[in-house]
Order: sequence, then C-alpha cells, then structure tokens
Amino acid sequence: MTFLNSLSDGKKMTDKVFKAAVKANEAKIKHGSENVVDATLGTLFDETETFCAFDSVWEPYKSISNIQKAKYAGGIPGNPSYLTTVYKWLFKDLTLHTKIVATPGGAGAVSATIHNILDPGQILLKPSLGWGPYNTMATEHGVKAVDYNLFSDDGFDIDNFKQKLANVMAKQGKVLAIINDPCHNPSGYTMTEDEWDEILTYVDMLAQRGPIIILQDIAYIDFSTNPDWKKHFKKYQNLSDNIMVVIAFSLSKTLTAYGARVGAAIAITSNQKELDKWHDAMVYTARSTWSTINNSMMTLFAKLYNDKSLYDAYLNEKSKYVSLLKERADIFIKEADQENLPYYPFVEGFFVTLRIDNADKEAIYKRLQDNNIFTVQVNNGLRIALCSVSKNKLKGLAKKIKACL
Repeated sequence: MTFLNSLSDGKKMTDKVFKAAVKANEAKIKHGSENVVDATLGTLFDETETFCAFDSVWEPYKSISNIQKAKYAGGIPGNPSYLTTVYKWLFKDLTLHTKIVATPGGAGAVSATIHNILDPGQILLKPSLGWGPYNTMATEHGVKAVDYNLFSDDGFDIDNFKQKLANVMAKQGKVLAIINDPCHNPSGYTMTEDEWDEILTYVDMLAQRGPIIILQDIAYIDFSTNPDWKKHFKKYQNLSDNIMVVIAFSLSKTLTAYGARVGAAIAITSNQKELDKWHDAMVYTARSTWSTINNSMMTLFAKLYNDKSLYDAYLNEKSKYVSLLKERADIFIKEADQENLPYYPFVEGFFVTLRIDNADKEAIYKRLQDNNIFTVQVNNGLRIALCSVSKNKLKGLAKKIKACL
C-alpha cells in the first residue's frame, strides 16, 4: 500500500554535487581551507575563494523599488521588457521566428520542454557525458533517457549522434535531443562550426520523416571566450518547418544570479502553427507549476541591457572572469598533459572532466578525498570545477591527482 502514484513511489533525490560539497566543507573545518581543493560547486569564485557576485549586477539591483521587487510579474509568460531583452541579448539584429517564455532558470526551460514535447514512455536523447538532472527530469516526466556518445577522439561523435537520431525517429516518429553547447557541462567542450553544420544538414534530411526538436542548453554561453559565438544562431534562420530548436537560457551564470531562478525557453521554427501551440503549452505549464517568475530580476535584466553605462560595466566585469577562467584552465590543462592525465576534450568554460572508467571511479574519488581533493562523479569521469578553484591551488593539482590514480 502506498499513498503515491506509480511514477513517484520510490523516488529519492541524492545530488552528487551537493553531497561532495558537504564533504569538502567538513574537510576545510578539519584541515583548514588552505589545505583543501574544493572543485565541487559549479559557481564562480574569485582568487580568494570568495563566492562571486558581480557588483555591476547587484549594485543596480538596489535601485529597483521595494514595490517592484514585491510585485508579481507582468504576465505568466514573463515581463514584456524581459522577453524583448532576452531576444536582443541572444540574437541582436537577427530575424528569427521565435516565441519566448520566462522560466525558473535554465532548468525550468529544459524540464518544461521535455514535459511538453514527449509523451510518457517516449525517448529523450541526451549526451553520454552531461548534466545529471537531465536524467532526473526524464524520470520525473515518465520518459526514457537514452544516451548518444558525446565524443569520438578529440571531437563530437557525429556518427553516433546521427545513428541515435535515426533509431529514435524509426521507433517513435519524433525526436527530442539535448545538446549542451557552448562550454559544455561537465567537459568544457565547445563544438566547431563544421560539427554544427553537419548536424543541422543531417537533421534537415531526417526531419522529412518526422518532427525533430533540438533542445540547446546554453547555460554557460556568456562565458565563452569567443565574443562572436552568438552569431551561431544565424544557422537557425532557415530551418525547415519540421524542425524546432528550443534554447534553454539562464541568468544563473550570466549574471551570477544562481538563487534568483530566472531563465527563459526560446523556441525557433518556421512553422508558425507549431510555434503558437508550443507557446500556449509552455504558458499553461508555467501557470500550473511555478506560476510566474521573479519580477525584480526580470526588471534588472532589462535595465542592465538598456542602460549603456550599466551594460558596459557588466561586460567589463564579466570579461575579467572569462580571462580568469582561461588562465585557470591553461594551468591545469598544461600540467595534465605533462602528467599524461586523461581528460575529455576541453575548449573553455567552468569545468574539465577526467576520463575515468565507472569501474574505477568510486575508489579514485575516495582516494582523492583522502588527499583533500574534492571532485564530482559523472558518467565515466570526475568533474573538476575550474570556476571554484584558485590558480594557486590548480598549480601542481594534476600531479597530485595522477599520484592518486
């Protein structure tokens, strides 16, 4: 006998990131923080290991009135000024057929998309190395998560991705596939132009057999070292009417506003009828789950973008941390290569992930902890959060890790 339905009976949440972070904090208390490498949390820390909250974001926030902070949002889809700003922030002067709905972070965009695209029992395609909650969300919505192999040699495994797309299309007549790019979590990989072009060419061909939805998680987009990366979206201007791209955007990383829980789902397709239906369904989901999004943060985002002095201050502050992340990555990657330490293809971003077979992972994970090095377990790997480790602690870290292998 149970009070729960069949889908919820037995569910239990164990978050590997926060579990590892708790152990790291315990080690800091016991051994002193200077003797502990805490590479667990995917949030930005400065070189003094202080949590980073951009002054260029949080000082202007103080100018928003208490009444505005306390009020509901201007509508269930999100404040009109916020939705307009999201479009301009990502696409600038591009002309794209879009609809946008405000969501609680990028997580809300991903979860609501899965819920509205797939029927219970259908297949969600996701990367073999990826953000853990993709699996959690699949379970929550009663769909089956199936992996495509993320890497072949030093790049994206396009052949396997195509094969999995075709298999799922043959089985259910529709495909929803997650691609996390740029600055992939947890590998730090950013796909090449050629890789994207080959994917979209194949998708255009396969879509003749049924609808294809690419769910592109861009949580780390504003920390790409390529200032022109957003020109990528031009590729979506001429999608066939049987293709939809849904972009999951988040202010968590972009504004160092993790706890504010503000993001957006942006659908792009030339099929106006399906675009309208998607928007209606997403608004319905919003009202039936989170209702409305944080009003003051939507107000702040529009304020930052539309005031040149505020926007320039933000860009200047952010650029310092983009450079800092690159400096940290350069230190670790150079030393990892010197130590022949295996890691997945890395380009940029918050993380790098060591290649470690699942059979050996738990033992090595614990051995590292015994040496006050705290990482996060992922599929066939251990994630190192470059975003939270100072340059000083990254120096020599690869050698210490190699000794534990």
